[in-house]
Amino acid sequence: MKKGVNAWIYPSGFSIDRILEASAEIGFDGVELNLNEEILELPGSKRRKVREKAESLGLELPSLCTGLLWKYNLASPDKKIRERGIEIIRKGCEFASDIGSKVLLVVPAVATPEVSYEEMWSLSKSSILESASTAEDYGVILGIENVWNRFLYSPLEFRRFVEEIDHPNVKVYFDVGNVFFMGYPQHWIRHLSDLIVCVHVKDFLRSNMQFRQLLEGDIPWSEVMKALRDVGYDGYLNVEVSPYPGHPLKAALDSKAALDIILKM
Repeated sequence: MKKGVNAWIYPSGFSIDRILEASAEIGFDGVELNLNEEILELPGSKRRKVREKAESLGLELPSLCTGLLWKYNLASPDKKIRERGIEIIRKGCEFASDIGSKVLLVVPAVATPEVSYEEMWSLSKSSILESASTAEDYGVILGIENVWNRFLYSPLEFRRFVEEIDHPNVKVYFDVGNVFFMGYPQHWIRHLSDLIVCVHVKDFLRSNMQFRQLLEGDIPWSEVMKALRDVGYDGYLNVEVSPYPGHPLKAALDSKAALDIILKM
């Protein structure tokens, strides 16, 4: 498995170049960039420079992440909002293709009181299916992530949802920390198994229901790593935590050291 880092671990003022340079210096194998609406509109020439910069530093750009699908809900009752979400996925796939990323993280839905669970399932599935052909055209996998969205809160349900979509370019982006308040990540890993194409890692402290830095919470990392190896996962572990207020690189430095320990478990 490889050591990756999500760009959110650095202060918001960091440029993409600075993120890549810091990540290479610290010793990560790859960087997961995050798409906001401004970055999404970068022209192809600037995207190619991002790819070239990463390659010059010996870094991979295995995946792309975005928080935009919380706003542009793929299961919204408003068709225009769903269409904007689908358009963001299209642009995300194009961006991923330009910089050589293989996985685009997708939040499948955000539950709302006015939409029934059955309708949310149907709307989300329809939006993702519509996006899947675009992903296939660009050679990108849509990684459906387990998040705190009041939807797909069991591994059996999660797998069934992806299997109903039944498209080779729609898989699972598994988040170890996100699942820990409602279950055991090793159970989810074994059930989702072959569908997992990327993994987010952060820790979680159940006593106060709070995300923590790696190895500062309750997650049984040795069991998580055993489960990942047992199902044959050999991709990226992308650290997704916030920066420390006192120093711009300390969270990334600590996370790299923690990953080194976790990968030996």
